[in-house]
Amino acid sequence: MAGRRPGGKGSALPRLQDLVNADLKTGDFRPVYVLAGDDALRMEQVVHAIRDRALGESSASFNYHALQGDQVEMARVMQQAMSLPMFAGVQLIWVKHAEKVLGDAASQEVFEKYLATPVKETILVLSMDRADRRKKWVKACQSAGYLFDFSPPAGEELVRWVVKAAQREQLPLGADQAQVLCELVGNDLLSLKSEIDKLALLAEDRGRPLETAEIGRIIMDQAELDGYEITSQLSPGKAADVLRTWFRLAEWGRSAYEIAPLVASRVRKGSLLDACRASGQDDRDTASRTSQNPWSFRYLEPMLRALGPEGLRAALKAALDCDRSLKSSPLKPDIILEKTIADVCARRDRT
Repeated sequence: MAGRRPGGKGSALPRLQDLVNADLKTGDFRPVYVLAGDDALRMEQVVHAIRDRALGESSASFNYHALQGDQVEMARVMQQAMSLPMFAGVQLIWVKHAEKVLGDAASQEVFEKYLATPVKETILVLSMDRADRRKKWVKACQSAGYLFDFSPPAGEELVRWVVKAAQREQLPLGADQAQVLCELVGNDLLSLKSEIDKLALLAEDRGRPLETAEIGRIIMDQAELDGYEITSQLSPGKAADVLRTWFRLAEWGRSAYEIAPLVASRVRKGSLLDACRASGQDDRDTASRTSQNPWSFRYLEPMLRALGPEGLRAALKAALDCDRSLKSSPLKPDIILEKTIADVCARRDRT
């Protein structure tokens, strides 16, 4: 088990690649990891990699513990951290949303004491959206080399990530196509991974691998259409109009696997824009924070006006249900999409 690794208070925080090149490469794991940032997908991948390397398949059944920070107290975390592993030399504890369990001074003090003498048989991982570097426990983690920055990749790094993720799904995605996909979806890795998975499902639906040029056409079609022909008509009582548009798109060779994620993306963006406006945020500030073009918001206006806040909430739920059903339901994809359209366009009494 590794000891303390000075990080320097003023230095930039180590990132994912530092962890991969050192700990995952050598198997010399630290007693504590604090993973802070919005990159939830790669946090999960890192924890699973540590679990596989440190525990192995047989030991993981007994010595891997995943806890939710908003459902557990620090006393429970410390109790597990200071217990001995079963039939193995080490245990792994992952506390998700750890900012919740560290929300008060008493919990922070308990954790600070643990950081002074962590249990060598325990690998304690805490993941969170943000770590306030002014707090004493965060400074202690940074000084000990336990704090890692898991901000999402951006720019060329993000494009490379998309290309590699597509390769794992046997999709020949080029850098230019990956760039377009990033511009459409943003830098949220979970959303990008979802879009890549849907392209893979589309390939499976067609019964053959998608060619590079074909993927390019699909992505550019998304860029040009961007769900507007469907979502601009979404409103209570207008299901027939939306379904006619879908039938026309289907005649042109569109698949439910193509259209459903476009609808989900548009509804998601509309819900986010509506929530930001309700909280008093300026559209340009919202665009900057969500990596979008503020001019694109004009395409969301018809949907926002037609559905209203209640309709948007229902539409978002229906879109998420559609995404899950496309992956697991025995129903045909077209039927799932058509039911989603009917659910979104259902009339609702406004009280």
